[in-house]
Amino acid sequence: MRTAFPYDYPRVEAEVLRHVPQWRSMHFDAVVAIARGGLAPAIMAAGALSLPLFALSYARPARAVDWFTALAPAAGVRVLLVEDVAGRGTTLVDCRDFLLKAGYEVAIFALAYDSESRIRPDFGQEMPKGAGAWFPWEREAVTPAFAATGNRPDRPESEYASWAVDLDGVLAPDLPPRLYEPATLDIALALRDDLAPCAVMPPVNLTQMAVITGRPEQDRARTQGWLTRHGFQGPLLMRDPRRHDAAGTAEHKADCLLEHGHTHFIESDPGQAIEIARRVPVGRIFWWDGRQAISLSAHMAEPLVRA
Repeated sequence: MRTAFPYDYPRVEAEVLRHVPQWRSMHFDAVVAIARGGLAPAIMAAGALSLPLFALSYARPARAVDWFTALAPAAGVRVLLVEDVAGRGTTLVDCRDFLLKAGYEVAIFALAYDSESRIRPDFGQEMPKGAGAWFPWEREAVTPAFAATGNRPDRPESEYASWAVDLDGVLAPDLPPRLYEPATLDIALALRDDLAPCAVMPPVNLTQMAVITGRPEQDRARTQGWLTRHGFQGPLLMRDPRRHDAAGTAEHKADCLLEHGHTHFIESDPGQAIEIARRVPVGRIFWWDGRQAISLSAHMAEPLVRA
């Protein structure tokens, strides 16, 4: 699995807008999206350029291209073909060739591509090595279960979601922070090992869910023991102090979500939940307050100074 490189809608818009001045100078006559993935960036591009928007459909098994929209651009005009990602498949190549054969002059914009892409678009962002683009309209495409389908899922995409959960405050009750002072640390750890699970937990199946905790790696044996005793059998991802110190716990959790392809996460600490949502903007991040889950969407607040 590649590390997920999130493209939330603000990033998609920013990527589109950075090309608009050059596109205006190229005097396109129309924007053509490849449905589904190309529709969102194509709508933004067409709006910014004040151009008509058309779309193509693509049937992957037969490699068949046709017009998705009822109308098509006039023959011979210059079009900007828009897709979300230039991958190792044939979609973008076949759609480009379809337009060229029909007599259009074509330039290609893909939000993301990498060195293994079959075609290098004229415009777009090259992915860092080992990273894969992650879009909100294909949230589950980053999960191992979806990857195993070879991009041919036989179930609704939502069924390929990958959930993970915080440990302390969701599965196990939190102890007062003062107990973790050096003088009382051994007592705190012993008390923590003897805790019963929280009386109220999120109303989802937690038994096989991955657990992402800020506890340091040195506590793995006792943490795994507690989880096993209480029937939690999912993978355990712990904080490596060489990579993230205690103050970097939220960053550690966000990195785990991106590196392991988890699409949904339940966090008990509101500050950490906000920071995780900011770092994983395409993920579904929930703050669990002990009784209910609150969905979060966090972005940088610079626009407030201009409001």
